[in-house]
Amino acid sequence: MKRTREQQIDDAFFALSHPVRRQILERLSEGDASVADVSAPAGQSASQMTKHLQILERANLLSRRKQGRTHCLHFEPEALKEVMDWVSRYQQFWEVRLDSLEMYLHSLDPEEPDTEGNHERGTES
Repeated sequence: MKRTREQQIDDAFFALSHPVRRQILERLSEGDASVADVSAPAGQSASQMTKHLQILERANLLSRRKQGRTHCLHFEPEALKEVMDWVSRYQQFWEVRLDSLEMYLHSLDPEEPDTEGNHERGTES
């Protein structure tokens, strides 16, 4: 079943919401690794690790291939594109708002601060 864009984004945010899953992706961003390789530093039981890997697979953030008895994991960064597109819309929103706020604040006090952030005020001591 094809997942909607919203479901893909939800799955990715959910997958990224746990520090162990982020740690797994950080490790895989350095290169492919076996399940044992990513499990050891996480300090998780086999059943906990299986659940974390399933969540990452559901979000299409990793793929798995079997080499004999070893399961090799591969990071799939393309799955983050939808998330990045979603986040960038809000980044643009806030940049415009903060630029407007900055312009408004400058209009209230048109004097430019000197290099140390102090305002120069003519004859005041």
